[in-house]
Amino acid sequence: MPSDALKEYRLNLRDVRRLLAAHDASNQQAPGKRALGHFTRGGMLLLCAAWERYSESVLEESAAFLARRLASARALPASALQATRNHANNPATPWLAPQVNSPTWGAIYVASVQARTKTLNTPKHKQLASLFTTYIGIADIEKAWSSGKSEIDTFVAHRGDIAHRGGQSRYVRVGNLREAINAVDRYVRETDNFLSDHLSHLVAPPGRPWNRIL
Repeated sequence: MPSDALKEYRLNLRDVRRLLAAHDASNQQAPGKRALGHFTRGGMLLLCAAWERYSESVLEESAAFLARRLASARALPASALQATRNHANNPATPWLAPQVNSPTWGAIYVASVQARTKTLNTPKHKQLASLFTTYIGIADIEKAWSSGKSEIDTFVAHRGDIAHRGGQSRYVRVGNLREAINAVDRYVRETDNFLSDHLSHLVAPPGRPWNRIL
């Protein structure tokens, strides 16, 4: 099974596909009609929301996995340990002691991740790379993406144009929406698989938080 975040993404994608179906049904009733942009623009907005939600959720799920499997806060990547210390606002507190059964450090670590994901509102590469580097020690999340960062950044920028300009934004053809769905789906799957590999090597004995998917 993939991550819970990916399963939620697939549920959220249903609304995007419903807008596609509504577009096609309306187009069949009046072939060639051009006033259907509200379907495709709405689809782009919901698709980006699904990508943003996935990115937030999979990072929180990754943190929860490490909190369960690591023996102490000191086993976290250095950047994650520092972020957890900062969130606790006291680097000398007892939860930093490397005790196997410490009940506190994991909750503070997860809380620090949740606090940061709540501030994410532009899920481009730069913002996501910072989160994944800080909290789970990935050098650059772009390494997960076969097509690099430009495609997802362009997509998110287009979402921003729609959100700010509404019906005055560039018309979104239905084919463009379908291409965007395929692209985002690929980014989600590749991210999920990459994180499964990465996290499995941070714990001892090695073990995946979720299975890779094709």
